[in-house]
Amino acid sequence: MQVLLEICVDSFESAVAAIDGGADRIELCSALSEGGLTPTVGLLREIKQFLSTNVPNRGTQHSIPVYCMIRCRRGNDFCFSTHEMRAMIWDMQQLKEHGADGFVFGALDESGKVHRDYCKQIIETAGSIPLTFHRAIDCTVESELKENLQIIAELGFTTILTSGLKPTASLGVKTIMEMKKIVSDLKMAGDRSLKLMPGSGVSAENVLMILQRTGSSAVHGSASITKPTENRTENSTTKDFVDPLPFKVCSRAKVEELRLLIDNIAL
Repeated sequence: MQVLLEICVDSFESAVAAIDGGADRIELCSALSEGGLTPTVGLLREIKQFLSTNVPNRGTQHSIPVYCMIRCRRGNDFCFSTHEMRAMIWDMQQLKEHGADGFVFGALDESGKVHRDYCKQIIETAGSIPLTFHRAIDCTVESELKENLQIIAELGFTTILTSGLKPTASLGVKTIMEMKKIVSDLKMAGDRSLKLMPGSGVSAENVLMILQRTGSSAVHGSASITKPTENRTENSTTKDFVDPLPFKVCSRAKVEELRLLIDNIAL
């Protein structure tokens, strides 16, 4: 079984590393340090241009889809206001016009269940473009998992990115297996099939275990490293104060390692 490798990135440099390393799909965000927010139209356009002119051996620019995150702010409640929804739909329309191949979204209501109405608005805005329901699912209650997966399936999402309601996919393997069974039953009931994509903490050390245990045909990771600080000067202390978080970028070598491992897996 061929396994899709999706890499999340938040910069042009990281996108190029992911593409050159063998990613099948890009999840494009801004601010991965904040969990991933909506990217700019300019960044999307630059990456699409790179794909169309610099990746002749991978076919057309559509051979490596770019899915854009739709999330206007950080926070693990995923409970958005009507103003925030309008802002995200506007952003989504602009990204759609400039070549987004898919979108990544998730919203919960005040009770912590999948927000049917908000997700429906996103589905309608996307039209025929595929959507992934992101790790908002991991902030729901396990006892309501079947109901939430049912809503996601009925709405028409094509993929669910999940760590199995745990901090990392390796810790959530058992729940991901349960989710796969639920999704399989939903497919048998006639709903649109859903693909489960484990993500969070995926690395060369655990990707085979995650895929073998869950039987998933897709996996998601950042394959990131901390970029060495360049141009350090006498003002470096001030620089660290202005932006204290380490600057992380995707590593082509890490993507290549993941690619090699999953291409040789026998599910």
